[in-house]
Amino acid sequence: HVEACNPFSLVAFEAAYRHGGDWLEALLIYLDATRDCVDARFRQQLPGVRVLPCEGTYLLWLDCRALGLDDAGLQARCLQAGVGLSQGRQFGAAGSGFLRLNMASPRAVILAAVDRLITALTA
Repeated sequence: HVEACNPFSLVAFEAAYRHGGDWLEALLIYLDATRDCVDARFRQQLPGVRVLPCEGTYLLWLDCRALGLDDAGLQARCLQAGVGLSQGRQFGAAGSGFLRLNMASPRAVILAAVDRLITALTA
């Protein structure tokens, strides 16, 4: 998508590649810690939801199949919780029963959303 960039974004892009190593390393540590916190919350409060290991992104897959809810039920619970998660089914039939959580927010925001989701899924 480089052809769609403006001159300022090209400078930022180059600066990130040349000088962003420390920032990236700190971000990866932060994301790992956030993932660990989310995983711990589910293990402690709703073990029927399994947090899958990340595979190089800040998108966290939640395996909710053990809850016995269909995709419409999962969607309804997300709406009830006021949490906007991607439905796994959007990514193909194998995604049925999964939710995708974007962790690209401050940890406090992510954990508050997870707490609301846990409440909605246990109701």
